[in-house]
Amino acid sequence: MSYIKAEKVLPKELIEDIQQYISGKSIYIPCKEKQDWGSRTKTKQYYELRNKEIVAKYREGANIKLLADTYFLSEKSIQRIVRNMTEQDMEGKEVAQDFKYITLREAPVLKEKAADWFHSKWGVPTEAYLECIEAYLSGETELGWYLCLDGEKIVAGLGVIENDFHDRKDLAPNVCAVYTEEKYRCKRIAGTLLDLAVEDLRKKGITPVYLITNHDGFYEKYGWEYLCMVQGDGEEEKSKMYIHK
Repeated sequence: MSYIKAEKVLPKELIEDIQQYISGKSIYIPCKEKQDWGSRTKTKQYYELRNKEIVAKYREGANIKLLADTYFLSEKSIQRIVRNMTEQDMEGKEVAQDFKYITLREAPVLKEKAADWFHSKWGVPTEAYLECIEAYLSGETELGWYLCLDGEKIVAGLGVIENDFHDRKDLAPNVCAVYTEEKYRCKRIAGTLLDLAVEDLRKKGITPVYLITNHDGFYEKYGWEYLCMVQGDGEEEKSKMYIHK
């Protein structure tokens, strides 16, 4: 920033007017057209490149916690960077599909439809799902049920129950019935539902959360960590237990 003597650029009358407000002091007169923050320095460029790098690693499978540790940022900051960069990427582009993520408390009218959908994916009786959903809707429990909708169609979902049929009753609650319709996979829908459930439970003071799975390398993308092996009810082989703190 350079300084110029007022008498070199301003009429005498204007100087006298200004002196009624300030005299003998330096003042800053901003540019007529406002410039973006950092546009004349390398600072803005640095953060733009860093944020693009963060989003690229996230899309390659790095989880929020790992990125936060790597870049010395909070998890909320990483989530904000990913969200903002994604929104910028979508500006001016036609969105092919507009998915909606909800809890069943936001749409209780879907309870029977959701129970039937979960039954069709996992074979557990519809009545069992409906019983858990009803307990959640009535406020008997805060362990919720979460859906992803494409229009009015359920395309993915998961629930949270006390125990997902294994011998470690002390490791509770458990995410269960995680499923995404085949044609909707590889769109981070399951990850978004998992994040929604974890954050919803955290707000209610319910943490950590657990789940059992035989998948390798999937849940790690979303901040879950391997904990131990557990014995599933009626199963010959043990399954992996994951935790989200």
